[in-house]
Amino acid sequence: MSALKSGSRCARLAALTLVAGGVLAGSPCAASAQEETERETAELIGQVASASTGLPIEGARVILLGSGYGAITDAEGNFRIPRTWAGRDSIEVRLIGYEAGYTVIDLAAGQTTRVTLTLSSSVIRIADLTVEVRETRRARNLAGFVERLEKGFGTFYTPRDIINRNPRLPSDLLRGLPNVSVGRIEYGRAEVFLGDGARLGCPPALYLDGMYQAGMQFDDLPKEDLGAVEVYRREVETPMEFMRTGSTCGAIVVWTPDGPGFLDWAGELPDPFD
Repeated sequence: MSALKSGSRCARLAALTLVAGGVLAGSPCAASAQEETERETAELIGQVASASTGLPIEGARVILLGSGYGAITDAEGNFRIPRTWAGRDSIEVRLIGYEAGYTVIDLAAGQTTRVTLTLSSSVIRIADLTVEVRETRRARNLAGFVERLEKGFGTFYTPRDIINRNPRLPSDLLRGLPNVSVGRIEYGRAEVFLGDGARLGCPPALYLDGMYQAGMQFDDLPKEDLGAVEVYRREVETPMEFMRTGSTCGAIVVWTPDGPGFLDWAGELPDPFD
């Protein structure tokens, strides 16, 4: 539920209470907001490997079912979810060709929890098999960075741009951009809103290595995760692969420097100083 909708619901509850002639000592909305603010967070890192060979698995999708946060494994099978809710949660691991894996985990508040997850191969019997090698979704979207840049929609930061700007927080990268609002830094992060005119104040969808990060903000990422960044400030300029159903607030797309294929790709980017 968005903050706007939550606020409207609270306003209606307050109005109904006043009409009824009652006085709230502590409204449920205020208590809910305080509980959300005080909720403790944790970090999850780990590796996904084959149960039969022990070799790392690239491209597996790791999801925390309780919080909705997730990540995709790199070439070494490693993944990192930098911020999620502390406490008990369930991990789901999926990749085509493997049986889905599930496990329950306890995440200690303010600490980094490391796990090793395994996937077992699925056995599918078919009469004829044609093998076709295709790019992973991440590789396909990352390779489209230059193509999207050349179309002239959105704002793009290459690895060199990010190094030159040297932002203290990810949101510092966006300060000064038209139709971008970066709030004050509170608790080590600043909220970012996109839009134009009356629509300024829309929270963007955040993608990390091509995967949507539910409930996550730009400054929840450490600046070391900024390998390349795409910013789409309006729905009309957002590519289809980075649009969410019902979302009209644009998107921020982050590519991490340690993701598979990044260094080879970055080395082929045009040098803006040439």
